[in-house]
Amino acid sequence: MSGIRLLPSASRPAQAWKNGGGVTREVARQDDGAGDILWRVSIADVREAGPFSHFPGIDRVLAVLEGRLLLDFGGGTVPVLVTPEIAAHAFPGDVPVSGTPDGGPVTDLNLMVRRGRMRGTQRQLPPGTVTLPLTPAATHLLVATGTAQVMHGDDAHTLGPLDALLVDAGTAASITVRATAVCWWIEIVPLAERP
Repeated sequence: MSGIRLLPSASRPAQAWKNGGGVTREVARQDDGAGDILWRVSIADVREAGPFSHFPGIDRVLAVLEGRLLLDFGGGTVPVLVTPEIAAHAFPGDVPVSGTPDGGPVTDLNLMVRRGRMRGTQRQLPPGTVTLPLTPAATHLLVATGTAQVMHGDDAHTLGPLDALLVDAGTAASITVRATAVCWWIEIVPLAERP
């Protein structure tokens, strides 16, 4: 299927955090010519409380696939609770933040985009059947939490838990998703260069 690729969860190596509090598995990314991240999607297992890594010039959008995560931005603000039932939480990647699992380990879905170059969103799709239009300039990813069938024209893909489907920019028409559990739909759009 041109422009659409299955990214199986089994093919993602685990990268241990420096603080030992969890591991990250990269789903997909795009870098610029200098090796800096334009965008990155990853899934992390958070086992212990600790500070998030500092990413200058990056905006983040974090969703929780399993568990409950408290995000503490300090400064006397009330921590933000993120759960699978709550919309993804956006925040700058270069502000201090700590994450604390609330009641057990957490699995999260993390989108990072280069500020001023890309804009990224993630939204939850309920179980069932939905047809999703494809924005021509955007890169899209679908991340399944259960099993899902995805159709694009005459082609079909079957996704298992935590598998992803990458839809390259320029892919035409729409996709139809039939899912037994929640899926997450990610859209990454390049921003116009300023003169």
